[in-house]
Amino acid sequence: MSAKPKITEDEQFKIEKMLFLWEGKLTWSMLTQKIKIELGMKISRQTLTTYKGIYNAYSNKKELYSGKTHQVEKRITQSDVTLVKQLENLQAEIELKNKTINEQKRFLQRILQNAIEIPALKGNLDILIAERPEDK
Repeated sequence: MSAKPKITEDEQFKIEKMLFLWEGKLTWSMLTQKIKIELGMKISRQTLTTYKGIYNAYSNKKELYSGKTHQVEKRITQSDVTLVKQLENLQAEIELKNKTINEQKRFLQRILQNAIEIPALKGNLDILIAERPEDK
C-alpha cells in the first residue's frame, strides 16, 4: 500500500477553484479525471475527501446542482446585478489590456529583431539599451 499523494496548498486552491467553476453533473470520478488532465495528478476520491476545503467545495457544488440549500434563501438584489455588470466590465478590460500588452510585446520583439540585423551594430544590442544622458 503506497502513501497518499500530498496535495500542496496551491494544488488544493486549484482544485477548489475547479469545483467553484464546475458546471453540470459532478461526480468524484469526473473530478479526479479533470484533475489528472489539468494538473497532471493521479489522485483518488479517498485522498480528496481528506482535505476539508476540497470536500466542502465538492459538497457545496453537489448541493447547488441537486437543488438543496440549507437555510440559505437566494435572492438577487440590485447590488448583485450591479456587481455582475461591474465584474463583466472588469473582465473585458483585462482581456483588452492583455491583448494590448501582447501586441506591444510582439512589436518590441520585431524592433529588437530588426536592430540585430542593422550592420553597424554587428548584433551588439548593448549600444541600443545603454543608459542615455537624459535618463540620469
